[in-house]
Amino acid sequence: MECDQLLALINHYLDGGVSQWRHRAMTKHIVECPPCAVEHRFHVHYRRVVATKCTEEVPFTVRSRICEALASADAAGNLSWREPLDLDRGARGEPDAQL
Repeated sequence: MECDQLLALINHYLDGGVSQWRHRAMTKHIVECPPCAVEHRFHVHYRRVVATKCTEEVPFTVRSRICEALASADAAGNLSWREPLDLDRGARGEPDAQL
């Protein structure tokens, strides 16, 4: 695994969105490469800060416009999600997924 490959996939790695084989290769690289270990720690820290500090509720009108835009893009085939969008989740009062 090269540093540029790891950096390109770091968010997928942290989300659990890489294969088991790639996850092992990335973990090994992070352990053995100090610059990539620093980058990994930064991303982990950044996610924690966002998850704990960015708790302000998005206004309903803004959320609605975003959902409409996503639905339009999804219907046009412009999104490549692993799972179908559940745009009604927020409207039902269910919490958003945490990082």
